[in-house]
Amino acid sequence: MGLNIAVVGMGGIGNNHARNYQEHEACTIVAVCDAIKDKADEAAQTYGCRAFYSVGDLLNSGLRVDAASVCTAGVENGGDHYAPTMELLGGGIPVLGEKPISNEIPKAREMVALARERGLRYGINLNHRFTPAALRAKEWVEAGRLGELNIINMTMWINNPNESSPHFHMRALHPHSIDVMRYFCGDVQKVQAFFKKGRGRKIWSNV
Repeated sequence: MGLNIAVVGMGGIGNNHARNYQEHEACTIVAVCDAIKDKADEAAQTYGCRAFYSVGDLLNSGLRVDAASVCTAGVENGGDHYAPTMELLGGGIPVLGEKPISNEIPKAREMVALARERGLRYGINLNHRFTPAALRAKEWVEAGRLGELNIINMTMWINNPNESSPHFHMRALHPHSIDVMRYFCGDVQKVQAFFKKGRGRKIWSNV
């Protein structure tokens, strides 16, 4: 039996999730949800499913939902994950969330704690470890081809003209960098960072 999927937050990333689910024969999209009615309605028409405008209505609909993606936006792309994730987990639905998990550490811990308490899977879509380059590098590391790792360097860019917050670059993009470094080398023990604002920039554009 395949998985019935709901996608919450139908912006660009939510539609990416939905398209990937739609292409997977083991998944059926049964619901999309967005607080903006037009976005939910358009997505429902695209994916041939029901539209909802709140997680509460989705949970009370009687639909069988086996898993949900939470792709809501918010400040630095992480501000609005908490409420829908807590509602879904509270309703017994496993969640695949987007990064950053939250801009507030206490809220991030609450989400993880609730998933553990309910015995539900809760993951964050840190997908850069699955890129061809990362997979090849991981093969080389495990085969001993690179010898002992002393330094790992990862560079990422983002074309984001909306400089909404001084820390957008780090919170919205570099969870991927930290995840890939942990994937190769294990948990981080110490952190030291150097920040610089490029000429005419409002955000910390280099870290």
